[in-house]
Amino acid sequence: TVQRETERREEEEEIWSRRLRRGSLESTRGVMGAFTSLENRKASAVVINIVLLVASLILIGTGASLMGFYRIQMLEVITMDFVIVPTVLTGGGIFTMLVAVFGVVAVAKEDACLTIVYSILVAVDVLILLGGIVSSVRLLFDIQVGFLNADVIPELSSYETNSWVQYKWDTLQREFTCCGGYGYAQGYTDWKHTSMGGARNSVP
Repeated sequence: TVQRETERREEEEEIWSRRLRRGSLESTRGVMGAFTSLENRKASAVVINIVLLVASLILIGTGASLMGFYRIQMLEVITMDFVIVPTVLTGGGIFTMLVAVFGVVAVAKEDACLTIVYSILVAVDVLILLGGIVSSVRLLFDIQVGFLNADVIPELSSYETNSWVQYKWDTLQREFTCCGGYGYAQGYTDWKHTSMGGARNSVP
C-alpha cells in the first residue's frame, strides 16, 4: 500500500508538472504573438517615425538658428567645428525627416525591400547624429580654450583682398557690436597689425 500511495503521488505530481509546463508555454506564445503581430509592429513603426520627425524638426531648427542668428559658421578661423556642427545638425535633421517619411511609406506598403532599405537608412542616420554629437562636444571644448589659441591676424590682413573675409568681419562686427578678435574693450587694436590698419590708423 505504501508503494501504491507513492506511485499515485508521483503520477499526480507529473500531471501537475505537465499542466504547468503547458500553461507556461501557452502564455509565452500569447505574449510573443502580441509583440509579433502585424498591427503591433505597424504601431511601433509609426511611433518611431513620429519620434524621428519631431527630432528632425528640432535638429533643423537648432542648426538653422546657429547659422542664421548666431552666425557661428563665420568663426571657422578658430576651428572648423563652428562650421561642422550647424551643418551636421541641419543636414542630419533634413535626412532624418526624409527617413521618417520613407519609413511611413515602407510601413504603409508592407514591402520587405522597402523595410530593409529603411533599416539601412536609420543606421546611417544614427551614425550621422553620432558624428554631430562628437563634433558638438569638440566645439564645447574649443569654446573653452580655442579662442585663446586662435590667430585672427592673418585673416584680418586679407580683409581688403578677400570679399568673403570682408563680408564676414563686417557682419560679425556690426551684428555683435564688437571689433577685432581678442578682448571686448581692446579688440580693435588687432587691426593695427594689418596693412589697412597700419596705413589708415583705423578699423573697417
